[in-house]
Amino acid sequence: MPSLVPLFLTIHILTAIAAFGPVFVFPIIARMAAVEPQHGLFALRLTDTIEKRLTIPLALTIPVSGGLLVWSEGISLSNAHWLLTAIVLYVVAISFAILIQVRTVDRMIELATQLAAGRPAMAAGPGAALATAATLRVAGEPDPAAEMKSLGARAARGGIFLTILVVLIVSLMAGKPAI
Repeated sequence: MPSLVPLFLTIHILTAIAAFGPVFVFPIIARMAAVEPQHGLFALRLTDTIEKRLTIPLALTIPVSGGLLVWSEGISLSNAHWLLTAIVLYVVAISFAILIQVRTVDRMIELATQLAAGRPAMAAGPGAALATAATLRVAGEPDPAAEMKSLGARAARGGIFLTILVVLIVSLMAGKPAI
């Protein structure tokens, strides 16, 4: 049904923009939180909310519109290696986002919340974790500031990885290279 191609393509593209567009702001939010650590917990909760309520739910609908496009255009997956590659990269990206990245940010929020509770006069966040770690640390327990720093680095690397995957997927979808 070629007449449905424009509709399915529009839905597919708009969903991808709505799902992945906001994540390009996450590094800016993180840098701002580093400059103003009293807002770190808010920054973590904001990125977490965007990821869980917008990015992941919309990203999970992309295979539906993509499948409808494949069907309406009569694309043979055995001949569309670019599409198969994009699908594999999508599965890797969505799996990583749900299984690794979300859990990393959840742990950061948990730590930041604990650090904020330990010293109510100062709001918590990645930077505030360093300032309040001494007040919360008990002998023999892990250093929350060190864990927060490690998690922040992991989240940043994960964000770079996911960004690269999204750019590769978009490039494959737009260029349809003969691979």
